Amino acid sequence: MPRPLVDLSTLDLSKDVLPEEELRKFVPHRHEFQMIDGICHLDEEKGIVVGYKDWDNDPWWARGHIPGRPIMPGVLMAESCAQVSTILMKTVGGWSNAEFIGLGGLDKVRFRGQVVPPARVYYVSQVGIRSGNRLAKYPAQAFNEGKLVLDMELIGVML
Repeated sequence: MPRPLVDLSTLDLSKDVLPEEELRKFVPHRHEFQMIDGICHLDEEKGIVVGYKDWDNDPWWARGHIPGRPIMPGVLMAESCAQVSTILMKTVGGWSNAEFIGLGGLDKVRFRGQVVPPARVYYVSQVGIRSGNRLAKYPAQAFNEGKLVLDMELIGVML
């Protein structure tokens, strides 16, 4: 089992540390693809960010993703991690807030648990390796009910 990027039990996750309007400037996604409700931890010195998403009893994806036994699609967990990582790339990684960072790839992806609604899912990313002016590879993880449910490295590309 991989080591968590951060021990969530040691953090105060009860309040947002990034105002909503600033969060939306970093991540332009809206409607169904607004996968982050807030940022509850941002440590610029250590290069770590923690964001979260609250899913109610009947999220939009539950109706069709395994009817009768809804399980959050892994691709949505990966997208959520990418959105949180984008915030880190723009606040600590030196990438311009005016640029759009797209998901260029995923490495070492392992799903290690399920997310069943209702749920609060925490997404964690850490500064990784930047390659030139257009690519970066950051480790990212997702947690539900204190358990690691996704571990991966993602590749962000400036578009």
